[in-house]
Amino acid sequence: MLTSLPPVWHGRLVALKGGQTNHCFRLETGQGCYWLRLGCQTPARLGINRHHELIIHQAASRAGLAPLIRYSDTRTGLLILDWLSEPDWRQTPGSLTALMNRVARLHRLEVRGPGRLNLHHRAQHYLEQLTHQPAWLTATLAQFSQPELNPDFTPVLCHCDLTAGNLMGPRPWLLDWEYACLADAAFELAVIADDRALDDNGCAALLAAYNAAGGQVSLARLRARLPWVQLLTLLWAMVQYQHTQKASYQVWLESARAKLTNRLG
Repeated sequence: MLTSLPPVWHGRLVALKGGQTNHCFRLETGQGCYWLRLGCQTPARLGINRHHELIIHQAASRAGLAPLIRYSDTRTGLLILDWLSEPDWRQTPGSLTALMNRVARLHRLEVRGPGRLNLHHRAQHYLEQLTHQPAWLTATLAQFSQPELNPDFTPVLCHCDLTAGNLMGPRPWLLDWEYACLADAAFELAVIADDRALDDNGCAALLAAYNAAGGQVSLARLRARLPWVQLLTLLWAMVQYQHTQKASYQVWLESARAKLTNRLG
């Protein structure tokens, strides 16, 4: 892999743990240390568009929200960023206020090129890849046609995967822009609320911090997007389990199914 890159990037690779679909490394060269990602072989299967990812990451980097891209190749999903020595939020959770300031700033950015997230289309994209749909899934999907789960919104630039592993340091840096696109700000906040397992009080605090930072999302819209986060997580894990047969994806989908069942009653 390194020999296919310009000589300036030749060095020593140390494999890193933690990635769900990609291969990540610490790259040590004569110029310093960097983070290198080699993308999965079938990004389209997971709804990833490498060109959109690059456009949005570059815009976020210019705004000071994401690390600078040093090298990229959209054909392979190869990405080289400066090495960050700060812990991610799985190890050291940061301030909700600091995160909401960053998220609200992201939602104000204007970028040409990225597509718009249609939740029904994304769910259908995953469903079409499944060789078998259990009866319980068919019954669950029927509930997502309800008007209360499909509120009107004005799309803004969203990361769409701001889980603890994609937040680094107290500022924080926003990492892993694979699913970034134009979407509902409430969906962005629902991803964060779901990852942090926030109750009603926690969701209210999240919204208060976001709205104080210049955003505008209601509790009703946030509640409408939480089932969508859990549904897409469930379908994504089902596709991955079917493709890899890894037990970790089975655990992931069962967790998402339990949360979704509880959410929908």
